[in-house]
Amino acid sequence: MKIPYYKLLLFVLLIVGCDKQVRKDSHNGIQWENNLDSAFTIASSSNKVIMIDFMAEWCPPCQEMDKKTFSNKNIINKSNEFIPVRIDVDKQQNIAKEYNGNAKKYGGIGIPNILFLDKEKNVIHHIVGIQNVDELMGIMDSVLMQYK
Repeated sequence: MKIPYYKLLLFVLLIVGCDKQVRKDSHNGIQWENNLDSAFTIASSSNKVIMIDFMAEWCPPCQEMDKKTFSNKNIINKSNEFIPVRIDVDKQQNIAKEYNGNAKKYGGIGIPNILFLDKEKNVIHHIVGIQNVDELMGIMDSVLMQYK
């Protein structure tokens, strides 16, 4: 039995769409944006601070932050007060360079690093290196106090 091409395509799109919906609605992690322009648009209407995580898939400290810090329930909840954006420095080098978030191998200051920006693209705070839960929570609280 041959399945028509359009039915197969529709089936694949349905699966992909359902998978994305499950992840989007999931409360098991930070819901990262990956489009900085969209984040600034959201920031303008919501008056939230943008929190950019500059990272790379090959970066062991970045992976450690994912496993130990960004997976923490308190950090996940606190991230809802920000617009979290994840920039992969390999795939979005131009953005990483523009915001001084590049890996050392690209001439930057190193990763992981997290940049907090207001809707006008002003730097509120910038941290480089691994942050544990308590450190990042303190920085996030400080940024929110400073911004309001």
